Amino acid sequence: MKTTSPFIVLFTLLLLLMPIVMQAGQPHPATPAFSRSGTSRQGVFLDEVAVGSGYAWGEQGTFRAYPVYVRLGFDINSVFGMNPRQGTIQLAFEPFANAVAEPDKGVEAGLDVFLRYLHPLSRSVTVVSEIGSGPAYLGIDTPEQGRSGINFLTQIGIGTRIDMSEMLSLNLGYRFRHLSCAGLRQPNEGIDSNLLTLGLSVPIR
Repeated sequence: MKTTSPFIVLFTLLLLLMPIVMQAGQPHPATPAFSRSGTSRQGVFLDEVAVGSGYAWGEQGTFRAYPVYVRLGFDINSVFGMNPRQGTIQLAFEPFANAVAEPDKGVEAGLDVFLRYLHPLSRSVTVVSEIGSGPAYLGIDTPEQGRSGINFLTQIGIGTRIDMSEMLSLNLGYRFRHLSCAGLRQPNEGIDSNLLTLGLSVPIR
């Protein structure tokens, strides 16, 4: 189930670091954040609620799952001194419950915490890069991870958000996933997989 995706990893990390590097050493007055409606907002605040699903697969059909997730995204531009006109740095909490279909039927559930960078391309299209990790319970036995139990799921992704109206957006994305137990027990070969996501999000004003 091993897959390697160095281009995706490097490209995503570059996108995530870009706004921070651009801001480094450039003093500027504190700028209030703006919601999609243009309303001024200060500090760290909840700016998105999203739901989504998708399809995850490993090498040669050895792993298949159907994720379902909820995301609560918090605008943290003020933490980095980020000008909202350059994009949004978001801290997101994403609980998930995934139906595993192969190599056996079961469940994968947990909570990932993401750092996301959202860069607007136009008034309605935004490019998203993200990296996150957190605890995950894998409810099936596998050759790579042994018996069912607690693991850690790390995800790195890129995608796009398309605003269909002021109240609703369509989210499309790709994620590279790595599941392992961080060496807390053996075996710990890790399970790598790819994930395509489709979801809807609502801005919080």
